[in-house]
Amino acid sequence: MAVLAVIANHARPSALPGGFCGVDVFFVISGYLIGKHLLESIQADRFSFAQFYARRARRLFPALAVMLAAVWGFGWIILSGPELESLGRHIAAASVFANNILLQSESGYFDTAAATKPLLHLWSLGVEEQFYVLVPVLLWFGSSKGRASMGWVARAAVVSLLLTEFARYPSFYLLSTRFWELGAGVALGYLSLHGAALLRASAVQRRRTTIEVGAGALAVMFASALRLEAALRTGDDLLLSQCCGLIIILVLGIGFAYLWRIYGLTDRWGQLACRWRRHETTIRLALSATGTGLLAVSFAGLTPEMWPGPQTVLPVLGTVLMIAAGAGTFVNAVLGCRPLVFLGNISYPLYLWHWPLLVYGSMLGSDQAGPRTLIAIGAALLLAWLTKQLVEDPARFGSRWGRPVRRPPTWVSASALLATGMIGVAAVANEGYPTRFPTTLQALARWSQPHADTEWRLSQCYFYPGQMRAFAPECTPVKRSGIPRLLLWGDSHAAQLFPGLQALRAHYDFDLIQWTAAGCPPTRSRWLAEEPGCASHRAWILNEMPNAQPDVVMLAARWELYQERGMPQDEILAALADDVRWLRSIGVRKIILFGPGPAWNATLPLDLFRYMSVRRTDQVPERLGSIRVAERQLDRNLAEQAAAEGVQYVSVLDWFCNDAGCRTTGHENLKTPDLLFRDQDHLTASGSRDLIGGVARMLLLN
Repeated sequence: MAVLAVIANHARPSALPGGFCGVDVFFVISGYLIGKHLLESIQADRFSFAQFYARRARRLFPALAVMLAAVWGFGWIILSGPELESLGRHIAAASVFANNILLQSESGYFDTAAATKPLLHLWSLGVEEQFYVLVPVLLWFGSSKGRASMGWVARAAVVSLLLTEFARYPSFYLLSTRFWELGAGVALGYLSLHGAALLRASAVQRRRTTIEVGAGALAVMFASALRLEAALRTGDDLLLSQCCGLIIILVLGIGFAYLWRIYGLTDRWGQLACRWRRHETTIRLALSATGTGLLAVSFAGLTPEMWPGPQTVLPVLGTVLMIAAGAGTFVNAVLGCRPLVFLGNISYPLYLWHWPLLVYGSMLGSDQAGPRTLIAIGAALLLAWLTKQLVEDPARFGSRWGRPVRRPPTWVSASALLATGMIGVAAVANEGYPTRFPTTLQALARWSQPHADTEWRLSQCYFYPGQMRAFAPECTPVKRSGIPRLLLWGDSHAAQLFPGLQALRAHYDFDLIQWTAAGCPPTRSRWLAEEPGCASHRAWILNEMPNAQPDVVMLAARWELYQERGMPQDEILAALADDVRWLRSIGVRKIILFGPGPAWNATLPLDLFRYMSVRRTDQVPERLGSIRVAERQLDRNLAEQAAAEGVQYVSVLDWFCNDAGCRTTGHENLKTPDLLFRDQDHLTASGSRDLIGGVARMLLLN
């Protein structure tokens, strides 16, 4: 169930927006299985660190080494030097289960798009393996001979949950905000083993347990209430799902505090235990139904914004309830059917293979995205089954196709993974072996321009997510009498217009105001799909706009991104209509709306590199790619909305693209290609000047 949800989300995010929660489901399952096994071993006084890590190595290393080698081999064929160097870095990190740490260090607003990272999915494997390193130590340290304890795991889980609740910008890839999810599974395993013993505990043991569990519950309750109160008091940008998560955590904390208070009272606890036994079948059915509902809501309704956060409790709690309900309930019996059990048995190699195949398929490019995705998923299923039969089973169980074979020593699996890691290190040391390609393609692969930091006035008039400062004074120049004032308002797709507008001032005299922030659409209302922190920028802009007295306001944003993140198109159009009415009410004489622009498959330089390398040409094509149907429809709807509101509309798509594709270069006589786009969708300075120069007369007052 978990792996199917993840694959569905990766293949088509709009089909199952919250399918990424399958990873959180698997964290709980993994914590439950591994924690239960460790606790049983410790309880029986037969636990061995060497044996535990050897079992993990036989489970994880062989399939991972095969997948990494295959990904590197295919990357050698189609990846540019910088791309193969980056892949080598990720292979080296993945071989020591540190890919999540590398990804966290690379994350940023202009980081390479996820669709170009074949090993992006291995962050979760890094989190799990790091947990596997810690949890045996914590369980062993807190246990004594003949008595297993998960006290230290519980304490670490509470700290992790508190970090997650208060993290303004959560660490998506790190164990620090994921530990509590795996810890919830360990706690469930502990209760399944020691539930009966807890009922028979002495009064002294109960009091000691009650004090510690009660303290943890109170800490979580207090943190949830404090976070909710702060959000209500300051108007903080809490998602609705985050509020629901905080409320659920608060209620759970109250429930735990109440149960452990009763646990210290022998008579009350005995009465509660009797009621449980009397209604056990009904209670288990309710647990299963509630867990199923929570997972359904998670898969269908949650979004990856601000994840993990308090809302992560929905899939985590849903998984805990479904496992706790046992195998006898109807839903759990359905999950035990043979086809799903088969998929469960190949879930690990299926998870390993599906993402690189989707990424490489996307890199090769095709207008037939649906068939390409189906082929990738079919290939992943086949490779997963073959990996299970030919690699996993021989290494773990000494069997192949159901027949016994000699199981290789653990050091063989470890050596194979080490060898793939060294291949990655070599790729980094040799800068991705750029000499695989002709000089022209090497230059294109290394193509770069000054970053947006300098061109867009970063930290002054343009802010990345998390930068909460007010715009610098130079972003709002002093008004000059008789000189038109143009105001640029929007996200990074507004900031990209600044170089073109600045160049235009060499020919026309006007004042230019720039108020732009990444992921913050130019609207008066809050959008669910916007970046955290936009509320403070919006409040400042709405307060200063009447004082700025702009004659012309230019609205620009990556409208299609907000739509992809779940913002209905009708709400986008309604918000723009509200903007227009308000701007006119404060005296703005002209409003100009910039529509969506073309989006490249990876980035324009890389798309050109792959196009030219496959066709073995050194001639940069004048046009490349095509316009997606959804973007063209959005462009038309925005144009119609602008016409209905009497607003000037700039179709960025029409300016750069036609039926033959989208323009790639500007000046043709330069030594290096004068590319019009720096990455997947942002204009270079040359592209900005090209666009603004083409629509210059529209921007000025008549």
